[in-house]
Amino acid sequence: MLLKLQRQLLEAGVVTEAQIAQAAAAQTEQHCKLLPVLLKVGGVDADSVLRTLAALHKLPYLDVSVINPEQELLDRCGEAFCREHQFIPIDEADSHVAVAMVDPLDFSALDAMRFKLGKKIMPCFAEPEAVQKRIQELYQSEDGFGMDMDEVDEPDILETQDDEREEMSLDDIQRGAGDSPIIKLVNGILVKALKMKASDIHIEPGESGSVVRMRLDGKLHPTVKFPSKIHSLVASRIKIMSELDISNSRIPQDGRTRIRIWEKYFDLRVSTLPSMHGEKVVMRILDKSGLSLSLDILGFEKQADTRVRDCISRPTGAVLVTGPTGSGKTTTLYSFLNSINNHETNIVTVEDPVEFQIKGINQVQVNPTAGMTFAAALRSILRQDPDVVMVGEIRDAETAEIALHAAQTGHLVLSTLHTNDAPSTISRLLEMGLDGPSLSAALNMVVAQRLVRRLCPNCKVEEVPSDELRERFGIPDGMTFYTPKGCPQCADIGYKGRVGVHEVLYVTDQMRDLIGKGAVARDLLRLAREEGMLTLFEDGLDKALQGITSIAEVMHVGVPPEGFRLSERLADGRLISMTVAKARRNRASDLDPTKAGQARVLIVDDSGSVRHLVKFVLEAQGYTVIEAEDGQEAWRMLQTDVFDLVLTDFEMPHMAGPELVQHIREQGKFDGMPVILLTSRDNEEDEVKSLETGADDYLIKPVEPLKLQARVKKIMGMYRRMRLAVQGEIQNG
Repeated sequence: MLLKLQRQLLEAGVVTEAQIAQAAAAQTEQHCKLLPVLLKVGGVDADSVLRTLAALHKLPYLDVSVINPEQELLDRCGEAFCREHQFIPIDEADSHVAVAMVDPLDFSALDAMRFKLGKKIMPCFAEPEAVQKRIQELYQSEDGFGMDMDEVDEPDILETQDDEREEMSLDDIQRGAGDSPIIKLVNGILVKALKMKASDIHIEPGESGSVVRMRLDGKLHPTVKFPSKIHSLVASRIKIMSELDISNSRIPQDGRTRIRIWEKYFDLRVSTLPSMHGEKVVMRILDKSGLSLSLDILGFEKQADTRVRDCISRPTGAVLVTGPTGSGKTTTLYSFLNSINNHETNIVTVEDPVEFQIKGINQVQVNPTAGMTFAAALRSILRQDPDVVMVGEIRDAETAEIALHAAQTGHLVLSTLHTNDAPSTISRLLEMGLDGPSLSAALNMVVAQRLVRRLCPNCKVEEVPSDELRERFGIPDGMTFYTPKGCPQCADIGYKGRVGVHEVLYVTDQMRDLIGKGAVARDLLRLAREEGMLTLFEDGLDKALQGITSIAEVMHVGVPPEGFRLSERLADGRLISMTVAKARRNRASDLDPTKAGQARVLIVDDSGSVRHLVKFVLEAQGYTVIEAEDGQEAWRMLQTDVFDLVLTDFEMPHMAGPELVQHIREQGKFDGMPVILLTSRDNEEDEVKSLETGADDYLIKPVEPLKLQARVKKIMGMYRRMRLAVQGEIQNG
């Protein structure tokens, strides 16, 4: 790079003299070009440097992640040539080829491209790490496998054409699957997966070739491709390892095997599935050495962690963990068991399959073909004098009934269920036919779980949320989160490892009442949040606030609750529950809510004249008054708006006043809101009924303005004194 160009970068403010000097010293030592070295110097923003150079040379600066060249052009360039000169071909015209390069000022590289492709080269700037990553994706590189793919293509192995694959004899398949190139290929795939710490290996047949994709932290990544001609041999090799039937490729098969690498043992669960172009093979890697059984690293929020430890230490009751396949339910259950495992406790599990063997725990494998179903195994287990029972999964009403009966008769029962969230787990069990009162008596807790990817701590960068996100979630101005970038330590993905996101529904007495009445999931969710539960989205967002994960990951596992505003739920940079947020607002309010502009009153009456009169009288005192024509309309308004007082008529269509009051008093979030009933009937029976349903006062119509103002002021003042008393207790405690 010319001295003039160095001065231009300095004048643009994208580098410092010290950074240029450091790059020049490294260039001399490494005998390489200055620009690639400069971009790696600490503190240098590669994106800014490249954009500045692109502007100076009047060349485009491209995002190569969206470039999809023609396959013919990719084949002509070749992966090795692209890696050598750090470029990606973009497009080809009659007279030139457009390429995205790390260093368009590298004239020797431009000459090499011009000679190889036989055309003029039109260069563009691109970010170095993005170019390397895109080369990997476009060519699905086999680098790192430690195998020679040309060796696999030897004619003696590939005698059979694609169309003749089904006609290969069993002897041919066995002989081909046992040949050293095939063994080397399968071994290479396994070694690569273990090096990358993949959880699953997908070997997928295609018309033009087979692709191996590996699941890293929950996401699939292409890693290698091989000729479709040898797919059946690769599948057969894996089936031989797993003791499956290689003579039958028309039905799904399941098996398992164990391999020993680096003085360690790894269990593999193998599944095959017939598809259009051959058998798809999926191998799940079970690495016991990587299994952590500590509650401390599961990622529970502080209050949820306290509740979890309380529930699993109880001698009886049921604790359920719910979530989709691959959400870490089994690991969470094993962690629960490990924390209570001791020589005084008899723990028995029934699983399908037994994924990990844990010392001191009696684990039973389900075998449906032999009649050993979950329900049958559970019945037998209960005759083995267990203290703790873990049921791998509640799949039917019979298993659910036996498990919950055990939870009521002196056993702690742990199990899993496939539902979307914690409240819907209860609804699902009720739909199975379980008795509401029995379920409410047996259940201690439901934990809904998902896994989100951890941001790589080495390369994560701050990000200002977009205007759309700030508006959608109520994010305060100036708040920043973190987003992935990619570096060698995380294989340019930007994420490394995963962490749990949880929704912990703790069954309180009030929750038991709702469950016993067969309440719907919506009401259960509302009460759980009022009692301190964070939803999956809220717990994930709290982890995003801590820089553990990104907002994009959180949005994949949950949706924000209705009316969610982050600005209303922040304290010391962390997300707090609705209950804590409400308590903080009440403690922070030392203004008299009866003063003008402070109190919002909802007047509910089917008579327009009464509503207008009450509104006129209270607005004269500075209150803000909102009207509703009946109880149903008022109840809908209460779900989305906040009021300091409700004045409601006794007799109304659709929903009468006492019914509205009862609904209000059943919801904990309205505990700090007074209610006054209005009626035209002056009798003792109505007054008693009104007070028994939870009304704070009772007024006779027609409304007397001065009496109404006095009663409202008295009730509001009483509630204010109650809040101040609670505040004093909290501060003193």
